[in-house]
Amino acid sequence: MATFNQRRPIDAPIPHLRRAWRTIAGLVAVCCFLALMLATAPDAGAKTTTPTARPTAARPSPTPSGVQAPSLPASGLERATVTNIVDGDTIDATLNGRTVRIRLLGIDTPESVHPSRPVECFGREASRFLKELLDGQTVLLESDASQGDRDRYNRLLRFVWLPDGRLVNYEIIAQGYGFEYTFNLPYRYQDQFKAAQRAAREAQVGLWSSNACNGERTPAGAGATPAPTAAPTAAPTAAASNPLPRSFNNCKPDPNAARAPNAPVAIVDVNKRAETVTLKNVSATTVNLDGWIMCSIKGSQIHQGIGGALEPGKTRTFTHTGGNIWNNRETDPGALYDPQGRLVSYWADR
Repeated sequence: MATFNQRRPIDAPIPHLRRAWRTIAGLVAVCCFLALMLATAPDAGAKTTTPTARPTAARPSPTPSGVQAPSLPASGLERATVTNIVDGDTIDATLNGRTVRIRLLGIDTPESVHPSRPVECFGREASRFLKELLDGQTVLLESDASQGDRDRYNRLLRFVWLPDGRLVNYEIIAQGYGFEYTFNLPYRYQDQFKAAQRAAREAQVGLWSSNACNGERTPAGAGATPAPTAAPTAAPTAAASNPLPRSFNNCKPDPNAARAPNAPVAIVDVNKRAETVTLKNVSATTVNLDGWIMCSIKGSQIHQGIGGALEPGKTRTFTHTGGNIWNNRETDPGALYDPQGRLVSYWADR
């Protein structure tokens, strides 16, 4: 006899529930497929957005062939915010809540604000380039124990890294806005900096261009194009071009250092290790250097070997003919005097 209240086992399948679950699973799969298609398909009407960052100057173009740029260290760096660009190789920044002045290591850029030297070729361009790179940027600072923590002007000595991993000191050399500079001892990236300078010089980039400075430290506006030639004169017309009074005092520090006209002849380089001085005639007439005096101020010594005619726009290097006089371990300014003992040019060793 059948009983009408017999119950189905609790775990027995229920056909309509199974069909419902299959339907739900199918809908989920379809939704996932559509979502995937929308995520990967291009949208002609949508604008692509990327994380915003403050624009900086581009990498060197062309990149020096065969030159490997330094890589950002993994640790040991300090974070600072750049607040001011002093010139092409000096900045002010906020570090640990204090404003500090920082001199970039391993480089030297043409002068643009020096108190005793004229604005040099590419000096303003170097300052503008550094401003484009660093103005308002948060940077990473790297020290080098071989160079000391500060220079004699109490400026911090640092390598300056951009957040994207570029080393600013290196970029300045590679893009032709400055020279490699070894003050005393070799520094961490010296080989790479020198290689970048060789590449920039060979490619005639920036200040190495024959249409710019031709790699020489000339007063701004003088450029690398030689002045028109003129008939040689027996002696310079120093009285007409140099209003300074006689101040030669056996190569002692000169009170007129900040007023040196750097004309008609300018000191463009002093290589203290090689004991050489490089002079350039920035005037339109030939200058006879016989009787002129070149001083090493630190030791109050005369750099022998200066003399002969120097034609307009020409540069010549004079090697000291005696023993060593230039101080390689400390700053040693140079001063050039005409035969009347008037200061013509002053080279501030930095």
